[in-house]
Amino acid sequence: METRENKRMRNQESSDREKQEEFESDKLGSLPDSILTHILSLIDTRTAVQTSVLSKRYRLLWTSLPSLNFYYFGKSRLNFTSLVDHVLGCRDDTDLTGFRLSLYKEVAAGCIRDCISYAVHRKVQNLSVRAYTKHSLVTLTSLLNASSSLRTLRLNNATSCNIELPKSLSLQELKVLILKNFVFSSENYNVDIFLGCPNLETLILNKCLIRQRDNLKALNVNCPNLKNLEIRYWRSVWEHFDEYVINVTAPKLVSFKFQGHILRVNFKGDLLCLDEVCADLCYPTACKTVNVRHRRRRTAQSFIYMLGQLCNVKSLFVSLKTIEALSSIPNFRKFPIPSIFRKLRYIKFTVEDKYTEMNASIDTVAQLLKRAKTKFLVFSLTKEQLLSINVKPPPMKLRHKYATPITIPTHLMSHILESSPSAEVLVIELPKAASD
Repeated sequence: METRENKRMRNQESSDREKQEEFESDKLGSLPDSILTHILSLIDTRTAVQTSVLSKRYRLLWTSLPSLNFYYFGKSRLNFTSLVDHVLGCRDDTDLTGFRLSLYKEVAAGCIRDCISYAVHRKVQNLSVRAYTKHSLVTLTSLLNASSSLRTLRLNNATSCNIELPKSLSLQELKVLILKNFVFSSENYNVDIFLGCPNLETLILNKCLIRQRDNLKALNVNCPNLKNLEIRYWRSVWEHFDEYVINVTAPKLVSFKFQGHILRVNFKGDLLCLDEVCADLCYPTACKTVNVRHRRRRTAQSFIYMLGQLCNVKSLFVSLKTIEALSSIPNFRKFPIPSIFRKLRYIKFTVEDKYTEMNASIDTVAQLLKRAKTKFLVFSLTKEQLLSINVKPPPMKLRHKYATPITIPTHLMSHILESSPSAEVLVIELPKAASD
């Protein structure tokens, strides 16, 4: 049986809890509408609309959200489009800072077009669209170029050719452009599609391609203020890769990141501002009709040509896959060195599943290379968490339990150091050990 004292303590705890909840509620309620709408704009718009039942104050608060976020995963297309129509019809006339439309199941092209049109007319600054439609294109020929406010534009074709851009973009204030799964052709694009974006600073092309057997053979990235360029998994057809090229004119380029297999990229000018280059090469190995050794070698040769145009780089990040590709070139020392990287100070070998990273002395590596009589240098982690550099793998009993050693061909390591006379730091990432 509960004593009087226990009952009193339980009631006191309940009262304290209610006061705390009331205090928290009052504290949230004391915030101005501008902060509350900002908080609500960080969540998906469906949930934000549902807060209208909380109190009278929240009833219309969602109608002035500065950012809208719509997600559709395929439960009910009618409910989703009804929600979109309701929000766009009831929202007030204030401008938008952000608009996100992420579709993971098919939605009518008209709905997508209406969303983009609404965002543009509300002077949206940051627009992100993942389009998913099968039966008709979402044509943005004149719609996008009508925007004078766009700062960031992210467009992703969930299936092939959902969005049709203008032949040439004309977005004077655009600073960030991210395109995924776009097919460039002479029918849809001019060779200088980005020329109308003079203030563009970041361009990311992800899983894009130039259509085969098309009159369009080159894509020009002519951006006077471009600082960051990323090309991820460009979908070149192996047999025709040398027919197409990306020409880059970006005198203020600071960072270039390349991920994927072979691609011709021509850089114009000296790129005096270039600070970092990140390379992660890959090539298909599962196809039985592909000569993997030949493809690896061609990939490496193309990369070396590309890298030779980036001789002013200060920091170089190279993945182990890239090292593997470069190692496939026979008589690497006889391969013509395109240039010397006199400004290169920082070199880093990267891995996919990193356990840790360690600094290695350039002088130590250079001295070891002079004495090395084996084909590889082995970088490993000791049980004492120290970096070990040897010419052969350490015994299992001396290896770190959670880090896997990596091997770098001595001829390749020598070539890297000889091409980088000013290198100061070598950083080695070690991958996680495979679990038993």
